Amino acid sequence: MLGGGLRAKERGKGAAMPEWVPELMEGAVFLGIVTAVVVRAVVNRSGTRRLPLWGTALVGVAAAWIGMPALVWVQELWRATPWLPEITGGALFIGAWVAMIAAVMFEQKGAPRRVPLWAAALAGAVAMLGVPPLLDAVTGSYQRASFRSDVNHCTRGMLGQVQPREVTNTCDFPITVGLCLPTEQNPDPCAQSVTIAPGDQARFDPGSAGLSSVPSNPAGLTVVACRVPHRPSRTPKVTGRGFDGVCLPAG
Repeated sequence: MLGGGLRAKERGKGAAMPEWVPELMEGAVFLGIVTAVVVRAVVNRSGTRRLPLWGTALVGVAAAWIGMPALVWVQELWRATPWLPEITGGALFIGAWVAMIAAVMFEQKGAPRRVPLWAAALAGAVAMLGVPPLLDAVTGSYQRASFRSDVNHCTRGMLGQVQPREVTNTCDFPITVGLCLPTEQNPDPCAQSVTIAPGDQARFDPGSAGLSSVPSNPAGLTVVACRVPHRPSRTPKVTGRGFDGVCLPAG
């Protein structure tokens, strides 16, 4: 969480960071590194000027401290606009890579730029919006770039139990909680899915199935909570053993 920074005594013994130094948000370091690398590659391949190492480091530091809060603000503004499609982290990753490739791949050092930066950004936007649904249509199931973030932190009484039967919504917005049995899998939503208002409870019937776990019970049931109108489902883990609870797009 971005704020006025932690006090020295809260940062640990011997720390003497000023109170005005902001706390880095999760993912900020990765964003700073990626931003610095991309900006340096774009500028240095333009042929008109070069970005020194100190400039690259400055870009990375600025992106790490400012970039994540800015992204959070943009996401909230984006979600608050009803006619805009929701963008997942996976789709944003695809768009960023396509934009970077378009911006640097066809350029030669010292030669005029062949692909304008606006065209590279446009290519990234098209890939971000078009590639995930295309993959979904081709494969017949939702790919990871289309999954929405779960809200398991909003639940009490669901996780940590072998056979979860009751769950309470601890957040201040409605959520849809699903209990996915071993026979259910993406692209179908969990049959036992219940939308729960803030503070309310829901009950499930797991039958004789226990919670999916590796290596003892990889094919067991899975529980997941999603923001409305996203739908709880499950999909095989990338390792091929066990299942992850996932949130499918609305529809």
